[in-house]
Amino acid sequence: MKNIIYSLLIILLVSNCKKAINRDIIYNPPKIESQLVSDVYFGTTIDDPYRNIENTKDSTVLKWYKSQTEYTNSFIENINNRTSFIDNTYEIDNRKSYYIKKHHLTENDNRFYLKKNIGEDYYKLYFKAVNDSSEILLFNPKEYKTNSKNDYIINYIKPSWDEKHVVVSLSYSGKELSELIIIDTKTQKQHPQILDNAWPNSFLGINWLPDNSGFTYLYFTNTDPNSSNFKNNSQSVLYTLGQDPKKLNFIFGSKTHPAFNIIKSEYPLTKINGASDKYMIGYLAGVDNFWDTYYAKIEDIKKGHLNWKLLYTTEDKVKTNKGVIVKDQFVFMSGTNADNFKLASINLDTLNFKTPKIIFEEKKDEVITSFRINNDAIYVTTSKYGIEAFLYQIKNRETQQIKLPKKAGTISITHKSNNYNDLWVSISGWTSSNERYKYNSITNKFTEDYLTDKTEYPEFKNIIIEEISIPSHDGTLVPISIIYNKDIKRDGNNPSFFYGYGAYGDGINPFFSPTFLYYVKEGGVLCIPHVRGGGEKGEVWRKGGFKKTKPNTWKDLIAAVEYLIDNKYTSKNTTAIYSSSAGGIMVGRAMTERPDLFAAVISEVGVLNPIRMEVQPGGGGSNIREYGNVKDSTECMALLEMDAYLHIKDSTNYPATYLTVGMNDTRVVPWESGKFAARLQNTNVLTKPVFLYADFESGHSGSSGKKSYEEWGNVLTFALWQTGHPNYQLKRLVK
Repeated sequence: MKNIIYSLLIILLVSNCKKAINRDIIYNPPKIESQLVSDVYFGTTIDDPYRNIENTKDSTVLKWYKSQTEYTNSFIENINNRTSFIDNTYEIDNRKSYYIKKHHLTENDNRFYLKKNIGEDYYKLYFKAVNDSSEILLFNPKEYKTNSKNDYIINYIKPSWDEKHVVVSLSYSGKELSELIIIDTKTQKQHPQILDNAWPNSFLGINWLPDNSGFTYLYFTNTDPNSSNFKNNSQSVLYTLGQDPKKLNFIFGSKTHPAFNIIKSEYPLTKINGASDKYMIGYLAGVDNFWDTYYAKIEDIKKGHLNWKLLYTTEDKVKTNKGVIVKDQFVFMSGTNADNFKLASINLDTLNFKTPKIIFEEKKDEVITSFRINNDAIYVTTSKYGIEAFLYQIKNRETQQIKLPKKAGTISITHKSNNYNDLWVSISGWTSSNERYKYNSITNKFTEDYLTDKTEYPEFKNIIIEEISIPSHDGTLVPISIIYNKDIKRDGNNPSFFYGYGAYGDGINPFFSPTFLYYVKEGGVLCIPHVRGGGEKGEVWRKGGFKKTKPNTWKDLIAAVEYLIDNKYTSKNTTAIYSSSAGGIMVGRAMTERPDLFAAVISEVGVLNPIRMEVQPGGGGSNIREYGNVKDSTECMALLEMDAYLHIKDSTNYPATYLTVGMNDTRVVPWESGKFAARLQNTNVLTKPVFLYADFESGHSGSSGKKSYEEWGNVLTFALWQTGHPNYQLKRLVK
């Protein structure tokens, strides 16, 4: 480490003077040899100077990642007030006496949930009976495999309908493939069987049979992260309690139904929605919003009769798994001639998707996000431009909007089952933490039903939110959310932080983050541009930043930055842009297209070299449908255009850059960021820092506990340093 630190030559200590940032430091990051490889894509020759970094088994490459991390830490850890930033955000976000997540309310009003108390850094599993004030600790992950060096956490739970058992999913070091164990609720004992190769936190979870004799889950047949078939050819499995977990009972997938022509990258998921269900639904899932879907009688599946029948195809435009069978009806979210979706139903006997019964019509400016069917009514949630949420009730064939207790940026609804009238509504916003209410459909009243103690955040009382739409490069109006302290001056000198995404139809809906709000409290302007590629304006918005139209995603971000600069919120010298995962395309291409517009760029586990996605483990999987196929001439050109690594040019003064990777990441391989960092660091103009931080104990989703606050503290204090905040400059010489 000393060699790395001593390799830095700092001519003049960075002072509080904004003009001194970066200009007086010569950056000398660790080097790695360039090994040029050239490829030809449909007549276009592309040079790849750092193909060697793709070999993460090479000891030289691994050593380079570690050296890069030490080099990065030698600067980041010397940012003035970084530690206090981390400590303050941790304190604010841990102000409650305890925290609860993954809460399950049973039909008997008993509760299963994960909980951590103040001072604890991990969650444990608890059970609480309806008329008992005490709670029972069912499982502590720290007591699991105590002879192992692995630090396990709970990432998913699912109690059985009769509440006698609960499945617990466990993983470690950021790995997402998990082990499943079964806990007996009465004895708090763990069953001896351990099921492996599961991923319930992402693939519709665990589905208990109505008779509680077992459950279904998605099993991954190939778990080698270096294999070209990694995560491919997964299968749905039925596990019966007490069964040998090595004797897999496949019920849905390519092994049982080769006639379905299941693509190896599709995920054959199963779903049971309630204890009274007679049918199991099987989805051939991918990144698209519309899937081929089948259904079968649960009793037939239990007997080994895998009589799956086609329920609908992608052409019927049923959104993902947003459909339920209720008696003889199938109720679903339809995208047919409705980019914002509508709620419809058909009879199972006819399956006539061409002329369904419309329950809730499409709304012009609101996208349907979810629905719940209760005994007395149907409830629908919508979102306007991804920034304001609404709740509707359909009862006795009449639809009415329900007035919420307060304005909601985001809303989620839960119920016990369709046999009850109970509905719980949770709302949150940019400056308001999650608030949970129980709705009484008879009195039309809401009553508070918080899972944790209510907490006040007086330090954020002076924060202002602006929700506006601004024209992008082609005149399309893009919603943006601007969050700032009312005391700032609109003089163009404020640090700003732009957080966008724009992929898979996923929007950034309002959420409460003390970490981001503390950044605002420190004088920063936070902007969330709801760029194309997300789902804020429905399916048309997603397709507006998709494959050939992907440039709209980063051009929308550029338009948002230019708007805030033109209106004196910030300036190009005080602007930082951020994203993660697929959002790496957005920030990477914004940076390479307009390097003059930003002071800093941050990408965490980012997609920065998508042209090489199909040579990654799993062959790119279903992500090919999102970004494009390198074997298709048109889509290949789109991939080349969105590839930030390939757009790095010499003789260009790029913004300060901070990249992070999780070395256990199985979604976006670390070398996409590694290659990007190496190429950027070795341009012939390097006047600003290019940092690469590699975490060998995390994966795609980052860390948990105090470490997650440290990671966000690193990101935001780096942004504050590079955008000129006087309180967040380097505190001493690094020699």
